[in-house]
Amino acid sequence: MQKPMNFLNKKIIKSLVAIIIISTLPACDKTPSKHLQSLTKDKYPVANMPDEPLETPLEINIEPKRLAMTSSWSAGVKDDGTLWTWGTDGLLRETKTGQDPTPRQVEGVNDAVAVSGGGGHMLLLRKDGTVWGWGSNRYGEIDPNDEDTFIEELREIKGIENLVYIHAGQQASIFVNSEGKVFFLGNNETGVVNGNIQKKFNSPVLVEGFEHIVKAEGSAGAIVALNEDGSIVSSSSTLDSLGNPSAKKTTISNGKIYYSPVIVSLPKQAVDFTKGYANFALLEDGSVWSWRSHEWSAQKESKEIFIKSPKKVEGLSKVVRLNSISANTINGDLYTWGNYVYSSRSSSTKDYIQRPIRIAQDIKVDQYGTGGFADYSFIDDKGNAWMWGDKSDRGQWGTGKITEDYMPKEFVLSPHESLFNTHANK
Repeated sequence: MQKPMNFLNKKIIKSLVAIIIISTLPACDKTPSKHLQSLTKDKYPVANMPDEPLETPLEINIEPKRLAMTSSWSAGVKDDGTLWTWGTDGLLRETKTGQDPTPRQVEGVNDAVAVSGGGGHMLLLRKDGTVWGWGSNRYGEIDPNDEDTFIEELREIKGIENLVYIHAGQQASIFVNSEGKVFFLGNNETGVVNGNIQKKFNSPVLVEGFEHIVKAEGSAGAIVALNEDGSIVSSSSTLDSLGNPSAKKTTISNGKIYYSPVIVSLPKQAVDFTKGYANFALLEDGSVWSWRSHEWSAQKESKEIFIKSPKKVEGLSKVVRLNSISANTINGDLYTWGNYVYSSRSSSTKDYIQRPIRIAQDIKVDQYGTGGFADYSFIDDKGNAWMWGDKSDRGQWGTGKITEDYMPKEFVLSPHESLFNTHANK
C-alpha cells in the first residue's frame, strides 16, 4: 500500500506546481484560467473556415465499405476479397478466450466486397451479389425463421439477390439492389416500412417510394437514402427525422404515425450522407448540412431540441469525407464533435463537443468505417485503418492489445493506427 504524503511534502509540491504554472504564463494580463483555456483551444481549435466552395465539385462516389464495427468486434475486407476480424465475440474463428485484439483472417472467405456493422450484427456483401450476416438476430435481422437471438456463423440471407449496397442498422438490415430498389429486414413495429407494422418480417421486404437509389441506411424507426441524381430521400415514424417539415403524415391502424418517403430539403446536389442521432449531408460544393437531434448536429448552441429542416454547419467547408461525428477537409484536417468520455484513476468526465474541433492534420480519409460504433474510425489513402474515441475496451481497435481502463482526453481524441490494412500484402 502506498504511504500517504506528509503535510510538508504536499506544501513543497504545491509550491513547485504554482511556480511552474506562473512561469509559463505569457507577459500579458491573462489570468491563469484564461491562459489554460487558450492552450486548450489551440490544441483542439473549433472549425472556423471561410465559407468557400470547393474549386472542383464533388461527385457521388459510393465505394464498397471495407471497415465495420459493432459494440464488441470489428471486421475488415482486404482488396483480395478476404475477411478479417478482431475484438470480442462474433469473430467467426476459433480463439482461446473469445477475444482477440489482433486482426486475423477468417477461413473460407475470399470473395468479400463490403462489410457493414450495426449495434450487434454484421453484414457481408459477396461478389455474386448475395448478402451474408452474423451476430444479433433478436429482430430477425439475419434469419427471421431462426429463433436463435445470435447467429455465430456466416449465414446467407435468403430472398434477395443482385445487391450493390448493404447497411446493418439498429434492429434492421437494409439492402440496395442493382436496380436501385431498397429492401428491409428486421423490426418494423414503428411502421416505417410501407406503414405495415410487424415485429419482424419473414423475408426482406421492398420499401415503397425509393427508386434509383445508390446508398441507403436505416433502423427500426427511419430510412434515409441517396438517389443517383443527388437527392436524399427519407421516411420515418417521426417528423423530426425527415429533414422536410412539410411532409404529410399518415395514421396507421393502431394510431401510430408514419411519414412516407419524401425529398430532404437541400440547396444543392448531395454526394453523400450519414444517418445517426443527427443526420448529415455532404453537398457537391463541400458544405455540410445537418438535421434531427440538435445535440449531435455540430450546430451552434440553440434552444432547439430537433432540427426539422437541414441547416448548414458553419465554420466547416471544403469537406471531402463525412460521417455522423467527423469530417475530413481537402487540406487534410480531421474534425470531430459529439459526446466523449475521458477517464483517470479517480474519475471520469463526459465531454459534449457541440461544434467541430480539429483533432488531427495531414489526414486523407479514403473512407470512414460503417456502423454507429465505427464512426470513430477510417481507412486512409494508404489502406491503413485508424481508430479514436472511448470505445475500445474489447479490442475493437485491432491494435493487438486491449486499451487501458483509463483514457485521458489526449488519448481519446488522438487517432490510433490499427494493425489492419486493406491491401493483401500487408
